[in-house]
Amino acid sequence: MDSSGERWVSALRDQAARLAFPEWVPGPDDWTSLYTSFEEGGAPLTEVAVYRGHDRIHFIRYTGNELIAFWTRLVDRIAE
Repeated sequence: MDSSGERWVSALRDQAARLAFPEWVPGPDDWTSLYTSFEEGGAPLTEVAVYRGHDRIHFIRYTGNELIAFWTRLVDRIAE
């Protein structure tokens, strides 16, 4: 992925983390993870996590209606 694509993906992960954890204040060693996949039954899921160094300090998994609401808010936030 080129550097502009990498920056876009990084910004998407950061926005997802800020949306999922509004109380989180990014620190210098923090990094974010945004993972989307399918459960065994075929239902989609998204996981958002924040790590400080190697320690996971925040984690949430979205499925069902919560997943739809999360992505709707995230896309709306990015479009602003």
